[in-house]
Amino acid sequence: MRIKLRETDKLFTKIVRIKYAYTCQKCGRVYPRDGSLQNLGVSHYWVRSRESTRFDLDNVTLLCNLPCHHRWEGEERDDYKKYMIERLGQVGYDLLTVRAHTYQKKDDVLMLMYLKQELKFLGDIKKLEEV
Repeated sequence: MRIKLRETDKLFTKIVRIKYAYTCQKCGRVYPRDGSLQNLGVSHYWVRSRESTRFDLDNVTLLCNLPCHHRWEGEERDDYKKYMIERLGQVGYDLLTVRAHTYQKKDDVLMLMYLKQELKFLGDIKKLEEV
């Protein structure tokens, strides 16, 4: 199945990869930042088609597409839920579930502005860490 990526998806993926330091959150494999990231993808706990959580950092994690993402989306779905509850806490998980079931209209113009600011912010933090 081919996923159609919007400009906002590409920018969001970049932000998530930076946030998680190019590291799979399931197995711990670290990927080089040289562009060979085809097996490192953003996993949405609540599906991407839900605009209300599509770009929500609480809703995503960074995983190897194979085997980690494939397993958590399939036979290990209960493990994925346990991971999310551990990461967010029960209240945070419940709030994410409410957001996932709340309608939100697609607004790529506003989201693109927000994501560009988030990327700039992450770059500024990285510069500070290097000092």
